Amino acid sequence: MDVKIAQGDIAMVASGSYEYITGIEEAVQRVRISALTQKGDFVYDRELGTDYTGLSADDELFKEKLELRIKESCADIFGTTVEIRHWSDLRKTAYIKVTYQNDAKLTEVDLSGIIQ
Repeated sequence: MDVKIAQGDIAMVASGSYEYITGIEEAVQRVRISALTQKGDFVYDRELGTDYTGLSADDELFKEKLELRIKESCADIFGTTVEIRHWSDLRKTAYIKVTYQNDAKLTEVDLSGIIQ
């Protein structure tokens, strides 16, 4: 169980308490956080995030290298697997399939501020 993050902030219900998520929604949120955080940037956990150093969108094996790095950063998310289904070079966006137990969901991750 995790607190839901919406529009970059903690989601609240009408009563003022936190909104919690579980299952595939929690897995997708954790994958998104890991993919959108550059490894070492989060002061409270320097191991959180993905190491994007040395990656270039011009590399012919870019998608495969990106997928390996995101998979590595998400390896500790229990019961979850990730796969990059599509990479948009124009938009610098990864479309990631997140599978948690028997559920799967596609999420879009904008890496335009990270990948050059």
